[in-house]
Amino acid sequence: MNYRKLGGVALLGLLLVCGIWILFRDYVIEKSDTQAELTDLSASYAASEEIAAAAQRLTNGEKPAEVVTRLLDDSARVAIVFDGLPERPLAERLLDVLQKHNASAIFFVEGQNAAEQPETIRRIYDTGYEIGNYTFVGISGAEKLPTDRLLAELCRTQQVVATLSPKAPTLFRAPRTTFTDPLLQAVKAAGIDYAVKENVRHAAGTFRNAADAAAFAATIPRGSIISIALTRPVDPLPKDVGKTDERPAVDKKPNIEDPPAVRNTPPPPDPADELDWLLTALESTGIKAVDLHDFRKIHYIPVIPAVDPGK
Repeated sequence: MNYRKLGGVALLGLLLVCGIWILFRDYVIEKSDTQAELTDLSASYAASEEIAAAAQRLTNGEKPAEVVTRLLDDSARVAIVFDGLPERPLAERLLDVLQKHNASAIFFVEGQNAAEQPETIRRIYDTGYEIGNYTFVGISGAEKLPTDRLLAELCRTQQVVATLSPKAPTLFRAPRTTFTDPLLQAVKAAGIDYAVKENVRHAAGTFRNAADAAAFAATIPRGSIISIALTRPVDPLPKDVGKTDERPAVDKKPNIEDPPAVRNTPPPPDPADELDWLLTALESTGIKAVDLHDFRKIHYIPVIPAVDPGK
């Protein structure tokens, strides 16, 4: 074999080694680093002492948290709550719209997302908006969780927000959750005074234009609490009921394997534009988005299904 062929073989070998190294770096080391970061995140906000203290308060007989609910005085007011922490760019746009309309709102955030976006939490607080507890991963059906898991979801989020902003949340929400006495007692034991019950729901990305928002606004009763869902709820996995970090709270991004029909679908409207349309429509009828703390606070009595005496 002459030197030219030998050099070519050596070059091909070098390129092969470099390719393997790049693959290893990008897909193995990077993945390991991400897993390590999630492990570090879980360890940083374990809230072990807070969970133990909350459990002790439950054992001692904690009273249920009160429930913030809609107004009944027919006043031209509504309250807006955001369910789930948006990523920083969307958070900035939402804050700009709220300030444009001089509107009040509460951001209910997942503890895990808050820990991953500390600058977003600080930005929301510094702009003058309140932050609520949306559990650690935005868990759905919170009333069905085992007590230890529920307290972990609540206390870990309290710890994250209290670390990143001047105070811990005093308000609680969770997706697809029914308020029960045990749930409200756990909420109170975790240091949260109020649970918020909405009567109007809107999923971000469903208004096509200002006309859609105006039609929706026309159906909203005065005194309503309007929830705007920004992230997807996480369903608990039965086999992992003891875990808190079974999957990320942030929505997954579309991948390149999506079928052509999905890839070619027009993107949904910007939730900030939707908020602008909605607030504009409400204001055109004289309705203003005000502070949630001005709404009614009640000792909530869960609805008990009627029993047919003939059965």
